[in-house]
Amino acid sequence: MCVTLQYRNLENNIKSIDMKNVMKFGLALVVFFTAFTMQANDGNFSVSVKSGKVISFAINEAKNVHVTIFNTDGGEVFNETLKSKDGKINRAYDLAALPAGTYFLETETATKVSRHEITINGTTATIAGTVVAETYKPIISTKDGIVSVSILNNEKSPVEIKLYDDSNNEVYSETVKGEQTLAKRFNIKSTTAKNFTLVTKYNNKTFVEAVTAR
Repeated sequence: MCVTLQYRNLENNIKSIDMKNVMKFGLALVVFFTAFTMQANDGNFSVSVKSGKVISFAINEAKNVHVTIFNTDGGEVFNETLKSKDGKINRAYDLAALPAGTYFLETETATKVSRHEITINGTTATIAGTVVAETYKPIISTKDGIVSVSILNNEKSPVEIKLYDDSNNEVYSETVKGEQTLAKRFNIKSTTAKNFTLVTKYNNKTFVEAVTAR
């Protein structure tokens, strides 16, 4: 099955003259359900070049995954959300419509965000053998009015934690530096607010989680 999709180029985020001339382009979306050779593999996620400019990836143990392709200026050229009942997702994209250059394939599952580098040169595409960025999402749980937050921060980048009440008042703010693992607990059972918003920022990613006090 092959579906041709139309996406708008984000001109304000693109400095390349060639990219400015491509205001709209078709990104051919191809779905493969057969086996293919893996080039970059981290266990549950693998990505490879199928042929020419066709890249393919497979994810196991993920019922939902959001896929985004960026250029080097941060401009988004494609995105979609995929769902699977059995936790296995295979997908392939024909990047023939994209000009030569460097792009990034980013996948977001329930547990982490991973980014792979793609280089398009002439009629071929290549993929870096290892992931260029990987961020694990915070693990958040609530029990008896106690909010527990655990973060695995392999990059040891600064972690910003903010907590807002249901009136959008900031009730907690802290930045932790140089820690690979971080654990925090918040007692919100004695507050008058019924709902809170927990915002964590690290490794150039922002995660927002709604928390119920009652």
